[in-house]
Order: sequence, then structure tokens, then C-alpha cells
Amino acid sequence: MFSEDKRRVLMELNLAIEEGLVDREVIPILEKINNLKNYYTTSSCIGRIGILEIPKDKNPKIFSRWLGKWHDYPKIEDIINSLNKAKEGYILFVMNSPILHIACKDIESAKKMLELAIHNGLKASSIKSISKRRVIVEILTTYKIDTPIGVDGKVYVNYQYLKFLLDYAIKKLKMSRELIYRWADKLWEIERD
Repeated sequence: MFSEDKRRVLMELNLAIEEGLVDREVIPILEKINNLKNYYTTSSCIGRIGILEIPKDKNPKIFSRWLGKWHDYPKIEDIINSLNKAKEGYILFVMNSPILHIACKDIESAKKMLELAIHNGLKASSIKSISKRRVIVEILTTYKIDTPIGVDGKVYVNYQYLKFLLDYAIKKLKMSRELIYRWADKLWEIERD
């Protein structure tokens, strides 16, 4: 069952990579995980910086919209240009750290993956679900920014603060990626036993 699921998911991943739907920077990490016997990735993101517009009175999961989203490191001009698209709702400056969801064959495999992550600074990592088919581990850092900067098309912060926020977000995103890379370089330890 697990091996069949892994084969199917990896076929879908390869198609997504071919279509350019996967962050380039995360692909080497996915390959390391997917080459491990008892693991495969189900979703991933190398982290991003963005401007998000969230409605005041509607379900934000459904009705939020990205005004700008970058998996690389945007320039202040990119941020300002995205703010010009704001119309209605809260405007948030967002930095999300890298996130990986890993299917593990069993609870023992999940425990090994989680321990390696936490011991390498990925302290927000956790087990997300347990079923007969697999255990899902989420690999995540503690770095995150979610700060309101305006509402209804009006930005309440000045250029200097936006520049400061962007520089800070880039620094935190780089730090979170370094943690993920360092952890990925130690993945071989999981199959050492």
C-alpha cells in the first residue's frame, strides 16, 4: 500500500516538475527525501515573501488573494507595485518559511524524521496526521511574518518601513532556508540503522 502510494505520488511530482509547478530550489531536497525507503513528499514550498489581501467579512481561506508572491527575493519596487492592486480588505506583508509534508511508512519512521528535524533547528515541525496508510510529518521552522500594513487599498506604512520589513523578511527567509538545507544534508542518518 505505502509503496504503491509512493510510486503514484512521485509520478505526479515528476509531471509537476516538468510543467514548472515546483519551486526549483526545493527539488534537490525532495529528491533526497524521495530516495529514502520509508518516505516520500506530498507537498512542499521553499518559502516565500508576499503581499496578501484578506477580506474583512468573508472566509479568508477562500477569498484571500495574493497581490504579489515571490519564492525568490523581491525588490522594494516589486512590493510597491503589488500594493497598487489592493482594493478591499486587510493588506498583509507575509513571509512564510519553507514547508515540507512528508509521508512516512509508519510511526517509527515518522519519529525518526521528526527527531532529526527538531534536533537541527526545525522546531515547529510536527506530526500532522496518522492513518493506516501513512503518517504525515510537517517540517517547518519557527520563522514567519504576518503583519498588517493597510486596509481597503490604503497603505498605512511609509517607504522606509516597507524597506525595513522587506530586508528583515529576506534575512529571515534566508535563515530558514539554511536550516532546511542543513537538515536535508543529514537525511542519510535516518537510514543508518
